[in-house]
Amino acid sequence: MPPYNARSPQNRAKTHRAVLIGVDSYTHEPDLPAVAHSLRLMEEALTAEGTGVLDPGELLILPGPAGVGPGTVDPLEALREIRNAREQVDGLLIVYFAGHGLVRADGTDLHLLFSPSRVIADRHHPFVDALSWREQIMAELRLARADWVVVVLDCCFAGNARLDFHPEEQQNFALLMAAEQGVEIPPGDAATGTDFTVGLHRLLTRRTWASKPATFTRLVGEIREAMAPLKAVDDHRWIPGERRHGDDVLLAIPGRKRGRESEGNGPAGTAHETGGRSKHEPTGREGAGGTPAQPGESETGSEAEARSAGATRAESGTHAAGTAQAVDPAPGRRPSSRRHRALCAALALVCFGGAGVLLSLADGPDRGCAPPLELRVLVDPDIRPTVQKAADVYLDRDVGDCRAVGISVYTGNSTDVVDAFQAAPLWQAPPASCPPSGDCLLPQRDLGAQPDVWIPAASITSLRVLAEQSAAAGTAAKLDSLGSVAYTPMVLAVPAEAGRKPDPADRPAPLADLVAGVRDAGADGTEPYQVLRPDPEGGDGALLSTTALYGTDDRRPTDVEAVLTDDRLPPQPTARDLMCGLADGSRNELEDRAAVLIPEQTMALFNLPSASGEADAVGRPACASDVLEHRAARYPTDVPVLDLPFFRVTWSGADRDAAAREQVVRDFYDWLAEDPEARAVFVRDGFRTGASGKPSLPAAASPLTAKANEGAVSLLLPPSNPPTSASEVTETLRDYRQALGPGRVLYLLDDSTSMEDNRVWSGPGRAKDLVARSTASIGPDDTFGVWGLSPGDAANHTEPVPFGRPDPDPGPAREAIGRAPAVNKNARVLDGLRDGLSELRSGQEGPVPLLLVLVTDDEDSADLRGEDVRALVETATEGPPVRVVTVSLRGGGCAPGLLNHRLAEATGGRCLDAADDLATELTAEVAKTGTGDAR
Repeated sequence: MPPYNARSPQNRAKTHRAVLIGVDSYTHEPDLPAVAHSLRLMEEALTAEGTGVLDPGELLILPGPAGVGPGTVDPLEALREIRNAREQVDGLLIVYFAGHGLVRADGTDLHLLFSPSRVIADRHHPFVDALSWREQIMAELRLARADWVVVVLDCCFAGNARLDFHPEEQQNFALLMAAEQGVEIPPGDAATGTDFTVGLHRLLTRRTWASKPATFTRLVGEIREAMAPLKAVDDHRWIPGERRHGDDVLLAIPGRKRGRESEGNGPAGTAHETGGRSKHEPTGREGAGGTPAQPGESETGSEAEARSAGATRAESGTHAAGTAQAVDPAPGRRPSSRRHRALCAALALVCFGGAGVLLSLADGPDRGCAPPLELRVLVDPDIRPTVQKAADVYLDRDVGDCRAVGISVYTGNSTDVVDAFQAAPLWQAPPASCPPSGDCLLPQRDLGAQPDVWIPAASITSLRVLAEQSAAAGTAAKLDSLGSVAYTPMVLAVPAEAGRKPDPADRPAPLADLVAGVRDAGADGTEPYQVLRPDPEGGDGALLSTTALYGTDDRRPTDVEAVLTDDRLPPQPTARDLMCGLADGSRNELEDRAAVLIPEQTMALFNLPSASGEADAVGRPACASDVLEHRAARYPTDVPVLDLPFFRVTWSGADRDAAAREQVVRDFYDWLAEDPEARAVFVRDGFRTGASGKPSLPAAASPLTAKANEGAVSLLLPPSNPPTSASEVTETLRDYRQALGPGRVLYLLDDSTSMEDNRVWSGPGRAKDLVARSTASIGPDDTFGVWGLSPGDAANHTEPVPFGRPDPDPGPAREAIGRAPAVNKNARVLDGLRDGLSELRSGQEGPVPLLLVLVTDDEDSADLRGEDVRALVETATEGPPVRVVTVSLRGGGCAPGLLNHRLAEATGGRCLDAADDLATELTAEVAKTGTGDAR
């Protein structure tokens, strides 16, 4: 099909946008003056007369004329603009970033650095005030409504973004990276721009009437050819990288036919030749060289000269200190200048011991504004989207030229948060090392920095912390409740089918009765509903609902879980994720056949119609579908209303800025609880507001009162008398982890030498470490083993851990995994999978949860014949059910049609790859079968 064209008649009326981010000014890293010019080049390339695919009004440029300070860019502001764009754009969305880029020591988790960004002495979370490509940028953009998303990264280690490129299945998404994985690039020249963007500008704007259109795929070949004469840092070849998911997209249009001079015989790089714009429009940013760009000033400098200058710099092996080094420089790296060498040494020092002091290397003048005080807000996963919106509004208030406070909103599994507060000293002083398995509580690794504010979904969660918090933990972290900020009840949301007769169970009742009512077929022959709820370890609401169900005298946890699970839709971490899963009817048959345990506000938002100018559509989640059946709320009387309590967290020894921090926390709470702007944010997302402990009737602007929810919700909350206590909730969590009884787990570990060659065998986050850590989910009553897939003396495999009941002490098994060597043989993947399925199914009595885990780099399964794969999938789906979870340690291993994906899909398992948090996700998958303590 033809490439997507934002200028075509059918797309012209759509909303298009480019978010252009250029960070030239840094507080803790060397400045990058060339970036300011690159930003102007990218602006011109996208809007040039005759060739540009966007209008000037469709660009959002950071830093803008009203930035945080001269030339500075705040990461929260950038993330907010990206989030706004992905929600508003339904046409072409382009995101461009130029600035510093850094990665972890193992080359993973690319972070884009902004003006206040710094590197600290925390090996688990070394980057502060930076944006993770994987966790933040990609996570936002994969939810975009746009027809096409295009991202351009002009930074060091841009190529590492490919490791975490995971668009949605039907999404059109293209990623252009300045260089290959692991490659650093020169900082460019202030007068001409960064070399990559200079080349990109030339290709986008110098397209005559006879040129072919600049589609993304054609542009990739052209930019690679253009960069070939240049060298990256350390004499690396300079090859831009790309990833594309979808057909193709147009990024420039051939200009109209022009005279002889503008066809190539005139001076190179003139504004006339680069698209017909003879003048620069004022942007409010500094021009090249630090002088303000004047309205009407012509473009200066020859692109040919710029390329020549860039080539000269690269060939001489020199570059400015603006190139940021990886946190752990690779052995043998040869820094290209004394200043760059000093920067590398400083970063290595702060991240890996040494003096543990943050070194500020910026040598520029005072930027006029003191760094804002950063407020860290930890929230329940179900409420994070709304709290983030509220924080954005709070920060957008008119508070003067210098921002006094920044707010980071982050989340984690509710059970992890409780564990972390119960062992709060580990948040401040993590152990120097973990056992080889990695099985130790590390709050900074699992959750993030010590919070100043904690907003769980329910007050009962704080009681769980206090009930089991040691004296030392209570001294380390003190929780002070300031009150609730909003409310929403948990409901059983039942499809509101037309013509279905009213049921007595529509009235408020204990949750078990409501569930029984929708599970039992009615007298009129209506089909019973499947009942689903989010993962109880993820959010407070799901755990409290599970507590109500487990508390019924005549029901066992095993029976309850049998009712609440369905292989057609695996457990989801949050209520919104669960509803998004249902909305994607192409992946399940439960769109209209599932009653779900979710917060009332989530149900109300998903009931809203699609955006069509109606007020009802405001706040509707982007993943919602018009074919998703509306649902009506049934209110349990034994599940507490989620009251969003606001806790101030103070830490022992954290005395710096203590008074100012306390004042900011209280100001933020007062604003959330009382300010009309804050209440409006919660109201628009379906929450109820009101005095502490007293939810009010929904306001007129609430989706609860929208026509789409008429009759689906009760405006007056029914009374409830929840019997839950902190100890009951803790017991529920223990029972949930053991509800399905002892399971059988067998790991198949690819131990061929390619695993070592590809550096995915030994070390943190690699194959053996992932397997060892995930055995935390194996209990003493489970059966498990670890096989190596290289052939042994008398079998298709070796046995680092023989299949059987584990030793009560998990240490020996984990040590055996750690000692397992890579073998100079090819892995027998097919034979190992067949043998593993047979082993799991043999000798079992009755229905037992069975799990087969394959951990591989895919090298020995890449060339498997299609008939062999089909036969294996048939074997996996015949006989007692075995879930297969595959872990691909190289990019692309979970692509549809490949062995890993087909096995996981056919058996109700999962395929995990580099885009996932492998350690956490694999442990969680094993926890569904094992009965151990999976945090």
